[in-house]
Amino acid sequence: MRVALLAFAFALIGCTQRTIRITSEPSGALVHLNDQEVGRTPVTVPFTFYGVYDVRLEHDGYTTLWTKQEAEAP
Repeated sequence: MRVALLAFAFALIGCTQRTIRITSEPSGALVHLNDQEVGRTPVTVPFTFYGVYDVRLEHDGYTTLWTKQEAEAP
């Protein structure tokens, strides 16, 4: 069994606040973006550049999920 990445959403809020939202089922998975720990799911973090992000989710009892997701410019 492995952690399932349900959503990896990028949103523009206002003119300058860009965020990435990551959720999983089950929730509580530890999230790393580009090898930097950012919290546990569900988590919303600001980002500063558009491009490809390495995403890693870890949860006790589940296989670690590694993936890449792209933050596209509007």
